[in-house]
Amino acid sequence: MFVELNSLINVSEKDPPKRKFILLSDSQNDGSFIIHHFLALYIKDDLFKNLFIIIAQQCKKSTSETQLAIDKNGKVTNKQISLVHGQNGTLVRASLHRAISELPQPCFKARLCAKPVIFFSNASFTLQPLYNRIKSTFENEKEPCLLVIDDLSCLLSIGIHVQNVIDFAHYCYSLMCCSTTMLNGCFVTLVHNDSDVEDEESLLLWKQLCHYSHMELHVRGLSSGYCKDVHGQLTITQRDQHRTKHHTRNLQFKILEKNVTFFAPGMSKAVL
Repeated sequence: MFVELNSLINVSEKDPPKRKFILLSDSQNDGSFIIHHFLALYIKDDLFKNLFIIIAQQCKKSTSETQLAIDKNGKVTNKQISLVHGQNGTLVRASLHRAISELPQPCFKARLCAKPVIFFSNASFTLQPLYNRIKSTFENEKEPCLLVIDDLSCLLSIGIHVQNVIDFAHYCYSLMCCSTTMLNGCFVTLVHNDSDVEDEESLLLWKQLCHYSHMELHVRGLSSGYCKDVHGQLTITQRDQHRTKHHTRNLQFKILEKNVTFFAPGMSKAVL
């Protein structure tokens, strides 16, 4: 967990975000390190429950406490996390319904899926079974809990229609942030919005999720190109509960071995 980032987004490790949809996006950079920040934030307390759905990548060594919960081989070592991911990080075209039926029942104890989560694109395709499994994980949960999906953009790349992905995300948002029975949920997901690629579906997905989100953390590369001492830029956009007002802050960052440091543009120690 990156303590400095907590202060920038007004989050306390003793009081995780509640009824919030936090959108992570990246452009010509890798924003996945922020996913590990939120996972680490929730595994600090034994009472918190997490479901981590990995669509794009394997679990790997993190710069935060997450590496203590999920090792580099993708094995779960923390009882608070239920983990769902594709075999070797690879999505295989096949029946989603069959894959979902083979998943273990979610519970507080972490269980690693032996079978990959796999998808099939056809006219009758639906993500409803996956949503139903998510819903059953958090049903009537009273303590703070976190749903993390990494990343939704990959569903587009294997042929799933953008409206199906938007609907799925909206269901997840409604469950974690608007439920009348679960009052302490938080939904975090990552999408790609590369400025150098003309992709109408990715752009539409990103815009729709921005509309729902209470906070967006957008990671992008430097306009000047590679720099050894500045690894990228972070734009933090925070919206009120009704999404009628927003506040934006721009920062730069450098990823260290076990931490990330943030600073105002042009204020890197290397520059000064």
